[in-house]
Amino acid sequence: MNLPEHKPVIAINTRHWIPGRMEGIGRYEMNIAVELSRLHPDVSFHWIFDHKPHLDIQAPSNVTFHTLFPPARHPLLMALWYEWSVPRLLRKIKADLFLSADNINSLRAPCPTIMVVHDIGFEHNPSDLPHRWARFYKEKTPGFIEAATKLVTVSEFSKSDIEQVYGTAADKIAVVGNGVADSFKPLPADKIGAIREKLSGGRPYFFVLGSLHPRKNLKKTIEAYIQFRQGIEFDYPLVISGRPLWNDPFMNDLMQAGVWDKDIIFTGYLNDQEVADAMGASFALLFMSCWEGFGVPLIEAFACGIPVIASNVTAIPEVAGSCALMAYPTSAGDIAAAMKRLVSDKNLQQELSEKGLQRANFYSWKNSAAEMWRVIESVLRQDR
Repeated sequence: MNLPEHKPVIAINTRHWIPGRMEGIGRYEMNIAVELSRLHPDVSFHWIFDHKPHLDIQAPSNVTFHTLFPPARHPLLMALWYEWSVPRLLRKIKADLFLSADNINSLRAPCPTIMVVHDIGFEHNPSDLPHRWARFYKEKTPGFIEAATKLVTVSEFSKSDIEQVYGTAADKIAVVGNGVADSFKPLPADKIGAIREKLSGGRPYFFVLGSLHPRKNLKKTIEAYIQFRQGIEFDYPLVISGRPLWNDPFMNDLMQAGVWDKDIIFTGYLNDQEVADAMGASFALLFMSCWEGFGVPLIEAFACGIPVIASNVTAIPEVAGSCALMAYPTSAGDIAAAMKRLVSDKNLQQELSEKGLQRANFYSWKNSAAEMWRVIESVLRQDR
């Protein structure tokens, strides 16, 4: 490897890795940590949690677990965790590098740091976050970036955005995208039938995946769905999966009114396998988010061979390529028109399915970990 003469010691922030409560950042942390540790058995890896980990995998033998106090779930507690607990551990284990993949860096780390910034949507849409968190990221992110030895982000779109907003040098930023889990794959017809029977009364359905949050554009998606169902003979429900992360009066009223109980179906949070099953059994994915640094559900749908209707904004066209039917996320009419076109055109359905399966081959966590390792190598060499 031609790096340090001693066995390299790499610490990885894995505090968002919480089985049963995983969102995008947690999955990124988990998969990068696992694949790096498997690919490099000659390296000593230290996974750092702010809670006692209850993981459902067998960690490689070159991994050591650490639980640091306090649980970092508030800006003040996060300051203690990142600026006291983490540096103390890094000194104790004589870390050669600290990798933090959750948009936050340690300013007092005694070793080089790599920080992953997934996107900076808070700079453009601060109202998408609770006020204290929007203020936290806006105030702290420039310092986090400056302190990082190397910055990683998940798309060329986000890289360009970071360069423009913060003036960060392009050669300081590397792109390491997301991967897709092996559980996302085409399903046999009998399994599709069983899942549809459970979720939608046996009917083919449009699937929406993501936390119930304004940036996911659910209000406009539902408006588009209602337009789609008016005057059309196709009985396709809308199945929405995700954890509520925002008190949205529109969503609350819709969920309580019961007007669309049989056609707009909220599943709540689904675990990883349940998400893969629901995705694989769907007719198509509706991904009308207004802001994404990447958009993982796109590649998960591609891997399942499921057609996709997606927003034509931010990083989404970059990740989707020519494999999705694009629509303006701010136009319910445009989204509804795309839905009508897809259900009416079997050739288009087949074309998007085949293109998506090919596109999915570009995205794997093993490939992402290999790209991350190249970044790690460059930092370790630079530090020498």
